[in-house]
Formats: sequence, C-alpha cells, structure tokens
Amino acid sequence: MNPASQSSRLVDVSGVRVGHYTDAIARTGVTAVIFDKSSIASVHVAGGAPGSQETDLLDPSCVVGGVDAIVLTGGSAFGLSTAAGARKYLEERGRGFPVGPHRVPIVPAAVIFDLSEGEPVKPGPDEGYKACADSEKPARDEGFVGAGAGATVGKYMGIENRSRGGLASRSVVVEGGVSIGALMVVNSYGAIVDSGSGRIIAGPKDASGNFVSYLDSPAIAPSFGNTAIGVVVTDCLLTKADAKRVAVMAHDGLARAVNPCHTPYDGDMIFVVSTGERRMETARLGAWAALLVEACVVGAVRGDG
Repeated sequence: MNPASQSSRLVDVSGVRVGHYTDAIARTGVTAVIFDKSSIASVHVAGGAPGSQETDLLDPSCVVGGVDAIVLTGGSAFGLSTAAGARKYLEERGRGFPVGPHRVPIVPAAVIFDLSEGEPVKPGPDEGYKACADSEKPARDEGFVGAGAGATVGKYMGIENRSRGGLASRSVVVEGGVSIGALMVVNSYGAIVDSGSGRIIAGPKDASGNFVSYLDSPAIAPSFGNTAIGVVVTDCLLTKADAKRVAVMAHDGLARAVNPCHTPYDGDMIFVVSTGERRMETARLGAWAALLVEACVVGAVRGDG
C-alpha cells in the first residue's frame, strides 16, 4: 500500500479534527490539530534548532498523560502565542486537565521560521483561535495552507535559491482495521527527494535550471530558519513510552525524503498521538508512521494530493 497515492487525510482517523488559519499575503499561518478527548501523546525532536512549547510534559516520566490539541504555526518563536488562542477555544468548551475546580487545556505547540516570506506578520492568539474554529468545517490540508503557507525548502545554497514547501496529510487503514495518519509542515534546510528514484523534486537549482544536491553544492555559510514539524495520529492504544518510540521511528520517513535532514539549522519535530483502543505491535506502527511522514513531505512540495 502506497500512502502517497491515497486520498485519505489525517481527519479520516477517528477522534481528530484539523483547522487552519492562512494569511496568503503575509505567507504565514496556523494549523490546529484538535482531539475529541484528552489523548496520550509524546514527541521526538531530532533537529538542532527547535521552537516549541509544552513539549517537556510529553516525556514518559511526566504526570500529564494527554493532550487536547497540538498547534503547528508560522512566526518562529513569536508564533508560540497562537497556543493561547487554542487554549481559549478549548476552555470555552470545558476541555482541559483537571486541577481542583479548574481545567487547563494541554496544547503543545511547534513553530517554523517563515519571517523571511511575504510581509513580516506574526500569528498570535487570535489566529490560533481562528484555526481551531476552522476545524469545525471540512479542512483543506494540502499545499500553501495553515502553518505551511510560508514554508520553503532547499536553503543550503542560500535563501534566494529556496523552493516552496508546504503542508500535506495522509492516512491509511492497515491490518486489524488500525488507522494511522500524519500531517507534516515542510520547511527544510535540505532538498526534498523522491526516495524511489533518488531524484530531487524540490530544492536549489544551478544556472541551467538543474537541481543541485547538497554534497555537490558550494560550501557557503549556512543559515537558520528551517524546520519540518508534524503530527502522527493513530487509533491504537499507546502508552507515552510507546508514542515516544513511534515518534522516533517516524523521523525515518523525514530522513528518507529530506537531504540533508536533522541538521543543526532545522528544528525537526514529530508528535505522536493515540486516540483509540486498537492494538498493533509498536515497531510495525512506527514503520507505517515513517512511510506516512515520507508521503506527506513529498506531497507537500508536489501539491498532488
């Protein structure tokens, strides 16, 4: 089964909704992944320059077990304030971790750097709220939308030689009726590669219009301002430790599709969330997650979903 050819999206996994706020002029935006109930989650960070909020609590050693939503956003560190809007949206609906008479919505967030694109606009709480509200209607989740509005790739020959990145999601139903889905925002330092052929499909080009691979490119001073961030959701029952391991394995898909990957200049981060009670062996689930992440990365730059 090839997830790249599937029409199913992350929203086809039970218990999850996706909404976007997109500013096409400023080329920035917010994507909110909202869960019908508090759901077990963990995360793995493999890049050297992450931007995030409330990710430490996803460590298996920490007491909070579940998340209510995950926010992916543009705006670099400024964009982390969009999670406040998501918390407001969830609080209005009675969601959150119970602390005495209060409920505190648990909303981890991750950012990409898109400040070099469009106008220097930074999404904030209002935009985070709007992305959540957008999840109440069918979502378009491909291309230059939400957190993918200002995403670019292939910046190892300088920002002026970048290509458009984007956002995509995929899902599959596999053995035992298990559903697995992924959504990725692709804003990488490296070029995007079709692993089947080994060909670059998005990245810097030379004066003749041919793609230039990283190891064949001139050695120039590298720049920050990159990151691929995403969410994998399954209706399998996972512990936080299971989710952590699946998140680690999911990065294999990123490494197959991005070259170079997990550099000091990327903040590569993948969340894994469990919404159901089905069962699958963890290694097999992780292999499916990696395949879906790879398909999302390729789909984000091709816009062919």
